[in-house]
Amino acid sequence: MNKNKLLASAMAVALTALSTNAVADATQDLIDALVTKGVLSPNEAEILAEQHKAEAKSEGRVTNKLGLESADGKKSIKISGRVQMDWRDFDMDTAANEDKSDGGNFDIRRAYFGVSGKYDYIKYKFNGSFGSSTTLDVAEFHLTYYKPLQIVFGQFKTSMSLEERTSSRFINFTERSYVNNAAFTSAKDKGFSIYGTPTKGFNYAYAMVNGYGQNKDTPDGNDTYAHIFHADVDLATMNKWKNQVAHLGVNYRMHDTEDNGLARGISQSTLGRGYKFFDADLASGAGDLEMKTMGLEAAYATGSFKIQGEYATTEFDTSAETQDMDAFYVDVGWLLTGEKYSKAYKSSSMGGKFDRIKPNSNFNPETGKGIGAWELMAGYNKFDASEMKVASTGIATDAGKANESDSWRVGVKWVLDPQTRIMLSYVDTDFDYEAGQTGDKDEQAINIRTQFDF
Repeated sequence: MNKNKLLASAMAVALTALSTNAVADATQDLIDALVTKGVLSPNEAEILAEQHKAEAKSEGRVTNKLGLESADGKKSIKISGRVQMDWRDFDMDTAANEDKSDGGNFDIRRAYFGVSGKYDYIKYKFNGSFGSSTTLDVAEFHLTYYKPLQIVFGQFKTSMSLEERTSSRFINFTERSYVNNAAFTSAKDKGFSIYGTPTKGFNYAYAMVNGYGQNKDTPDGNDTYAHIFHADVDLATMNKWKNQVAHLGVNYRMHDTEDNGLARGISQSTLGRGYKFFDADLASGAGDLEMKTMGLEAAYATGSFKIQGEYATTEFDTSAETQDMDAFYVDVGWLLTGEKYSKAYKSSSMGGKFDRIKPNSNFNPETGKGIGAWELMAGYNKFDASEMKVASTGIATDAGKANESDSWRVGVKWVLDPQTRIMLSYVDTDFDYEAGQTGDKDEQAINIRTQFDF
């Protein structure tokens, strides 16, 4: 190296002796600037960056994720949280042939705070929800010694559904689709799961849970559990297709309940969290209930374009009647600022999912150069419970409620930086009723969300 390069090396090494995150970021910025000016070659910059990381790890210093990590990297604790503030407005064409505006509504959609980390081959996570009420979100610990076969115990998010595995921080719109209904998808529940990644790009999971949802116990008289199976593959990961995602997955759930049935019934609101257009429960005298759900999921992304969809169908079998209920969605996305969806996709052990979008340039009002990441989304959703009637002897719907729905939605997302985003979604929903039944005709909704997480 010449004198300039020796000086650059000395500066970078000296900075690694400091332990704050700001200095760590400044070190990398300095290295990048020296490459730009031709003082360091890319190869020399890479060596210095690796040296900086190695020295930081060896000292067991504060990580860049608001936490601590041991010198050998085997023990850690991280603090995390999120806040989602929503504004919603609805306009409905009612059964009386009049337009009715419900006005605006502000809402703290989610407010989470928790800790996670690892202790040798054990991973743990504890989250609390602090919205309109304080409740337990997740409490789980994983045995991760053998990657092809791992185990989780506690209250955790099951692997069923690509959209459900994707955190609410990173979903396509402000709300999930009709597939995200307790009739189709098991979300967070109590029990255990065996899961793993036998080979890169392929994931599987089996879970046995109570089957009644987050913070729900099995009702008195029921002694059966829900069994959930999942498998997915990302062909792009397996075949090393650059800047692409080719995700395919399958889900299956079976759950038998005793005479007290669904425990909480089945309902569905519009995708803007407005009108509850469907509400049903186990009909009197229908007896025990057996539920079987099959789900398919797929996503393809190339560069800044993505298409994603899921289909789910559930068979409700009682001593009186057998009925089916279906839902599906298709979403299309385009990152206008050139980011790549493949960088946000994770083929993780409990199932592939889309994660955090990192802008090519963070929004920076001080310099006026960074604009963040901008994304356009469009999607179609269908909910079909047409086999369920008001007078059904199996699952019966409430009078005046629809049993089918079609929704179109469009959205724009502004990701200011990896932790901050603003989203706008517009949803147009039409309702269908069984013969002889009438109700509200359609609903239009606007949702705006501001979000920060760490």
